[in-house]
Amino acid sequence: MLQSSIAWIDFSEEDRRKMMEVVALFKQRDTRDELGLGSIRDAFADLFFPGTSTLQTRARYYLFVPWLYRKYEERRVPSHKVAARLRSDEVKLMKTLQAAGESDGVIGSVSGASLQRFPASIYWNGLRSWGILRYSGSQGQYHRWLDHFYKRHRDRQLTDDGEPVEGWGGANWGPGLPTMPDGFPDQAGFQIADEEAAYLRRRVMLSCHDSLLATLLDRCEPVEDVEFIWQHPQLALFPSTQQGWITHARNFSEAMRGVVVLYNLMLAELSERRDRIEEYEASLDAWREGLTARSAQLTAWNRHKFWQLVMDHGHIAVPTQRFVSDWLELSLADGGPQNLASSAAARALIRNREVWLKRGRSRLENERHLEMWSGAAGIAQLGYRWSIARRITNDILGGLTTSQRGR
Repeated sequence: MLQSSIAWIDFSEEDRRKMMEVVALFKQRDTRDELGLGSIRDAFADLFFPGTSTLQTRARYYLFVPWLYRKYEERRVPSHKVAARLRSDEVKLMKTLQAAGESDGVIGSVSGASLQRFPASIYWNGLRSWGILRYSGSQGQYHRWLDHFYKRHRDRQLTDDGEPVEGWGGANWGPGLPTMPDGFPDQAGFQIADEEAAYLRRRVMLSCHDSLLATLLDRCEPVEDVEFIWQHPQLALFPSTQQGWITHARNFSEAMRGVVVLYNLMLAELSERRDRIEEYEASLDAWREGLTARSAQLTAWNRHKFWQLVMDHGHIAVPTQRFVSDWLELSLADGGPQNLASSAAARALIRNREVWLKRGRSRLENERHLEMWSGAAGIAQLGYRWSIARRITNDILGGLTTSQRGR
């Protein structure tokens, strides 16, 4: 109906880009955190894949951003001009990548110059996490700092060997950054050169050597079409400690999958959408069957150690801990997964949680917000940023020679 009602409108190119962005956002709607599980999800994601975020796409952006900034530093671009110069160059880079035929992972390919977050902002914390960026402040603080940095660089004192006197402050960017290619950013692509891949791998190994990210780059081959980290074909190569982390993350992901399915079933019932009711009833049956197949592992799951791990790597509010513990008790009672579609206790738990989180915006209590339900809210199973990490590590591994892999 929507398509037929707007097909006659002659949209501008900018309008079409913005509409495509909206469509893209709706396609990702099922990843939203409807019931407040994000703190636990992010604790695992940051432990597994430090320096990554959900908005990142390709590994070479870890080089694109410092190349641009190093160029500004070399040319002494004043602080008040850096932000505008960066935006211009990032738009230019976007167009360069598209012109080069890159169709997967170009940040801003839909929104163009109207993009709200550009690559430097998206990768800033990751650059620091990997030790590529040494400056400790925010991106805006760095821009304002540059004038002072230039002055300190001019006034620095050198030793007899020509080295800066200790305490001067050093560089904003770590050593060893590969040389910026000729023509950048007017010429660029996502293919990583051998030297660049070796550098990024080295940065990960030095900055977060005990992470899954480091293990993927140190011991594994690129993988495609692997939906979750626990399905990795080389999982046996991971250290035993990391395999334990992954087991905790898998158990939590699979057990909590049922809570979002039941939540959507409750919304479908309130909306009287028979097609969605049948869909989510079938999804609950499939979820219970999946847990039944792993009932031995779930029965043996040490939840005390699970909470220890999560609390060591994130701040989990007490109400969230209580909600998760209550759901796990309901869904894994009596040594196996339960049929919760008709459970009054399970439904009350979800209702109380959503109302507490959203107050007047609760879909279960507010008819107007229920009408805004698209049919799938927060329905995706927790993957802990694996799809992002898989693409980034595949990019880096793809740039390494065969002899360099597994070293």
